[in-house]
Amino acid sequence: MTQSIKLAGVFILATLLFTSCKECETTTTQFDEKDVEWLVYERDDTVRFLNEIGDTVTYANTALVADHVPGEGYNISDNCIGHFDIQAYSVMQDIARSSTSTSTSTSNNPGIMTFFLKRENSLEVSLAVDKLGEYKLNHTQPAYPAVEVNGVVYNDVYEVLNNDASKVTNLKRILYNKQSGFLSLEFHNDRKLELIFE
Repeated sequence: MTQSIKLAGVFILATLLFTSCKECETTTTQFDEKDVEWLVYERDDTVRFLNEIGDTVTYANTALVADHVPGEGYNISDNCIGHFDIQAYSVMQDIARSSTSTSTSTSNNPGIMTFFLKRENSLEVSLAVDKLGEYKLNHTQPAYPAVEVNGVVYNDVYEVLNNDASKVTNLKRILYNKQSGFLSLEFHNDRKLELIFE
């Protein structure tokens, strides 16, 4: 998978930078192929969604980033950080929105992000929606063995639910899987995006 090769290059560079201090021995949490699968999208990938009024919205990958963070018990200001963990994220943005630098239209769709933090003995996976929040996944167990979205059946689907309807623009539900990424996003004001299978 080219994605893991790209991320490996970033990790190697970060490791060299962080371990250049000779009087400080450091160790680094390693990632594996299964961790990287959570990011789904390659650099410059595009996907299309169908919105609630039947229009097609195209999202593109605008960032695929990995870096080291101080391990548990360490702080970035410490003189010697004995252990580093790994975090990585992938950002998808509505092409129409990202190409309009001063756009304030409410019709713009929010950026979406997949994030993982790999520690020595744990893995956290989260999905985020721009300006609306970050939502942790129960990554060890899909919510559904199969779900139909926009006429296509997807297997091993994870779900995020948000019952906070205090703002109608709040996120209501996300469906996600490791093969296709974001399958659908629903909002409390009945706006939605559903993946168009290609």
